[in-house]
Amino acid sequence: MTQFGRRGLAGLATLLAAAGTAGAEDWPTRPVRIVVPFPAGGTTDLLARLYAQRLTEALGQSVVVENRGGGGGSIGADVVAKATDGHTLLFHNLTFSTTTAALEFAGRAPHSVERDFAPISMGANVPLMLLVHPGVPAKDLKEFVAWAKGRTDLFYGSTGPGSTMNLVGEVLKREAGLRMDHIPFRG
Repeated sequence: MTQFGRRGLAGLATLLAAAGTAGAEDWPTRPVRIVVPFPAGGTTDLLARLYAQRLTEALGQSVVVENRGGGGGSIGADVVAKATDGHTLLFHNLTFSTTTAALEFAGRAPHSVERDFAPISMGANVPLMLLVHPGVPAKDLKEFVAWAKGRTDLFYGSTGPGSTMNLVGEVLKREAGLRMDHIPFRG
């Protein structure tokens, strides 16, 4: 069994245990919706679809993924926070708590991590990679930082403001003393 398979089944067992403790031994009674608060095609979406497939097989009930992107994940999260059907799950990433906490701090959060959500399971551990154009004379992070120091023509892309890639890029800039402009993409 693959590493995803073991973790997926552990997550599934946790999900079913959570459903059982809620007093719903016959859960699910209808299709389950997994909301991914990002556009289709990204890592979070891909992982949610793998989980949906496994859950469909294990539960004998349809599990569908719905993408509700925008607001750094807060739009989709709010859909789940307001759901009352007991069949709507949120599949978010590392930025869930930071984005929501920032909105709460600013007094603009439509939901609360503590009040509106109950954690079920960690879905996956996904590594991050720094990729550069082949023309950049760097074979590792140390060489990249040495090459990038003092340059003013550097950019880095991310899946949007507040995303994991954006946060990592900003930490790299700060810690290494680099000047790079952020180029956000929709997903």
